[in-house]
Amino acid sequence: MFDQETWRSRIAERLAGFMRNPRQDIQIAGTASVLGYLAVRTLEPFLEAFQEEPVAAVMVLAEITRGPGADMIVRRASQMRFQVSNLIERELRTRAELRAAIEQILVTLNVIHVARQRLNSGRDEWLRLTLLGELDLFGPDEFVQLRRLLQDPGWQSRYETIRSLRLRGGHYSAADLVLLHDGLSDGASHVRSAAARMLSQFAGTPPAPLVKALTRVALYDCDIETRYAAARTLGALRDRIASPQLIDHLGLCLDDQDNFVRSAAALALGQLGELAGTPTLIAKLTNLISDGDSYAREAAARALGRIGGAAAIISVISALTRAVEDSDANVHEAAIDALTRLRKLRATMPLNPARAPSEPLSV
Repeated sequence: MFDQETWRSRIAERLAGFMRNPRQDIQIAGTASVLGYLAVRTLEPFLEAFQEEPVAAVMVLAEITRGPGADMIVRRASQMRFQVSNLIERELRTRAELRAAIEQILVTLNVIHVARQRLNSGRDEWLRLTLLGELDLFGPDEFVQLRRLLQDPGWQSRYETIRSLRLRGGHYSAADLVLLHDGLSDGASHVRSAAARMLSQFAGTPPAPLVKALTRVALYDCDIETRYAAARTLGALRDRIASPQLIDHLGLCLDDQDNFVRSAAALALGQLGELAGTPTLIAKLTNLISDGDSYAREAAARALGRIGGAAAIISVISALTRAVEDSDANVHEAAIDALTRLRKLRATMPLNPARAPSEPLSV
């Protein structure tokens, strides 16, 4: 059933070539202007739907815009389907009512946001300035909404677009997931952190490329708050994304030469909780409590506390007891918190009669 969400996702698919090479795709579309190109790519899914389910297509269009411009699109839909590039370029220059309708469709379907959020900073600025220049050819009372969108800094527009996904209640479409994936690679840290937070609300199982992008942000992002946001999302989705490959990768990162990566890996493992409770990881995290970086020591201590029963062994408790004396207040606090958790768990564990006195209690 054709609806606004379907329309929006099909527009995003048609803009794939634009993201790779904007000028080339404009030429392929047979248009001479950015405005004409965006109008063509936006109308194409509607024109296709009009041939297959005309009532649904017209109803969706009526939800967005009504009036002479919308009537013109409906009346000429069959003709436009095969000549859309030539007709749109010409009609946009001569028909104010069509320009008003096209503007409303572009704004409602977030076409400008979708087009800009996948471009690098240089191409984004080219798009913004070129489109503003084309709009200046029309009167100041036209394209007011588009001008306002283009005057905003790019990252704010992308940020608000991602934030608007909270209205979905975690039920994201394919186009939404593409938006979140691209947001995790955005040049602005606010956009990356917003994408990570929105992903934590996802009601389904994220596709593998999205998990990979999220993990990359959690481990390597240059902004500490963004890393925290990504790590917390890994924890929120842990039962749906945890895999031996992911856990092994995080374990390898505990030995990374970069102290930021080591601390980030420990933070992410802590968010996974008991799922990260393998003997190898517990041993690595225990060693990390003696790391030269205070962030890594703190993250390791907190991770061991969150892993729970599997970490309630003598070697871990001994390392945490020494960490209580750490000169860094955050490490001291993390060690106390982890010790409190693990001692409570240890007190409730059954004894293993076959164990030697020096062996840890069985889980």
